[in-house]
Amino acid sequence: MTKKLLYTVLALTMVLGMRAQTDKADADKLVYQMLTSSTQTENWHPAMIIRQNDLKETLEKGIYIVAGDSFQIKSLRSDFYVIKKDDSWIPLNDGRYPLETMVNLLMNRITDNQHPLALRHHQYGGITPRFTIPMQNLFDLLARNMQLYCSVTYIDEHEIRAILVLHQQKLNFIHMLELKVDTRKLTDATSIISGDLYTNIPQGNVNNIFRERTTK
Repeated sequence: MTKKLLYTVLALTMVLGMRAQTDKADADKLVYQMLTSSTQTENWHPAMIIRQNDLKETLEKGIYIVAGDSFQIKSLRSDFYVIKKDDSWIPLNDGRYPLETMVNLLMNRITDNQHPLALRHHQYGGITPRFTIPMQNLFDLLARNMQLYCSVTYIDEHEIRAILVLHQQKLNFIHMLELKVDTRKLTDATSIISGDLYTNIPQGNVNNIFRERTTK
């Protein structure tokens, strides 16, 4: 089986499994099995369609925000940041702009993402030991049929914390990822990003969950 076919099968298995599963424990185990079954990435990214009307200037010269939508909470958004290179718009990936770069990373816009992700999976009834996967695996396996929204909840010269929500509109659930990374190493491809993954959450709980995480 080719790598591309493997990822397609795994993604379809998850979607079909979510349709069939009414038990969160089984659905959580399915996600965990997918994430730990392979250490190779297909490097999938959503198509980048930029309309002139979507571009908004920022306070940083030459950096534009591609306006997206919010999800239940004003600060949880699908925006991302671009700069002009030659005659094309490209996603910003620059250590001098850690907030914008972190947003682009979480929106799966940075195509050369090589970060390892040290992840704990909060399953129904417990938490897995921390395991490490290529961060891009998470997007390859979980994000294809989801809408992505993120919010940087804390930033200083040493640390960035952020929340990523993956929303499956048709099936009415979300996955939520809490992330933490050293600000100074954000553009270092070998730097580890720590994360906690919560899966198969009813989308109506986003407001309360987000409020709990950002007020701690």
